[in-house]
Amino acid sequence: MRRIALLIVLLFGFAAPALAADPPAPSGTYRGQVTSGGVLAPAVLTFLPDRHGGCYHVVDASAGPYDGTLSDGEALGGGLYRFTWSDKFGVGTVTFAFQDGAAAFSGKWYFAEQFAGVWLAKRAEGDDLSCKPVPVASLN
Repeated sequence: MRRIALLIVLLFGFAAPALAADPPAPSGTYRGQVTSGGVLAPAVLTFLPDRHGGCYHVVDASAGPYDGTLSDGEALGGGLYRFTWSDKFGVGTVTFAFQDGAAAFSGKWYFAEQFAGVWLAKRAEGDDLSCKPVPVASLN
């Protein structure tokens, strides 16, 4: 009987951290705005079903429209998720906080470890973006 009790305690001891972990970032499309060129620009972002990445499209009035990708998604705890972004302007990180059962998110993005802007969006109806490889600026 002691062995069974010990086995149950061990199983719950290993399962508790997994049960307490944040769920993966939601998949689907979000529409909103992102800071681009110092101003808020319209943006669409799709998180892929594997929930470790996605893609985005930004309509920047001065630089023109551009596409980018998200990769290396990870849960940080407390409903926060971090991704690596990459597009023709470079590579950096972005942190998203989902609200209202993933109906919306607010985020902060960083370039060269410095705060570069915000990203705000709500879940959108309709088709997801078709994510494709995107040219990335040279880091040299």
